[in-house]
Amino acid sequence: MSPRSTSLFVLPPFIAMGIAVGCVGSDPTGTSDSGAPTATTSTQPTATTTTSATDAAVPDTFVPDTSVPDAAPFSPSQVSGLQLWLDPAAGLTQTGGKVSTWADQSASGNTVSQADGALQPTVGTAGSKPVLVFTATNWLGRDAATTRLDFASSDVLVECVVGIDTTSTVLTGVLYKGTFESPTFDGLQLYGNLSRDGKPGGGLDGDKTLLTSPNVVAADGKLHLLGYRRVGSRVSFRVDGTEVATATVPARAVDTVSPLTVGGRANGVHSAPHKLGDVVIYR
Repeated sequence: MSPRSTSLFVLPPFIAMGIAVGCVGSDPTGTSDSGAPTATTSTQPTATTTTSATDAAVPDTFVPDTSVPDAAPFSPSQVSGLQLWLDPAAGLTQTGGKVSTWADQSASGNTVSQADGALQPTVGTAGSKPVLVFTATNWLGRDAATTRLDFASSDVLVECVVGIDTTSTVLTGVLYKGTFESPTFDGLQLYGNLSRDGKPGGGLDGDKTLLTSPNVVAADGKLHLLGYRRVGSRVSFRVDGTEVATATVPARAVDTVSPLTVGGRANGVHSAPHKLGDVVIYR
């Protein structure tokens, strides 16, 4: 609030009309009066100035009311084409902190599971966010016969929330649908860490389109959003919303004959400790 002062001037009634207050004689009939008139004299008051205290010590502390959000929180289901949504805060079947089933929150029903307790991930947190914690041997999967990720050559978007505490000496695969060696289809793979450089990556159709982040180091214990997208023949890779790599590839079908695995591979190849938040796939 800016300092200010206010002056209030008290003016006598009728002064603007030139009428002198209190100058009325004692002779109502208008006859001559040799004596001094009996009159009531009113003295015009002096203008009074009232100055408020300068508000210099109190700064403007107005804060907008943010208690009511402008819109409801975003949900992946609000976007059309959702094929998979694994939410670490929902759909978990667990015993003693070990997760045997991670239910798909989309309408596609691509729920992943693991019957072997030695291979099951555990529940945990990264900061204040819920996550599933994977070791180098943990993974959840769904067999190819029941996996509904038949993209053909349509556009694909894969996003994973990934956290890696330490740089691994091996690749950290966090999602697989087929392999790069598939002769007819494109394998879909997403990595939280590529070898020892701490850089995340994702790819379709072999190493020539394995896109990597040249600058962002993922092995810092924080959660990062990895996004891999194909639109027509263009593929792109994003880290925390920033596009870091692109390529042009033939628009072939994504592998439909291999199982979907999350958190690692059944054979343990390219598996390393990491944490997973939401996993989302759109067609």
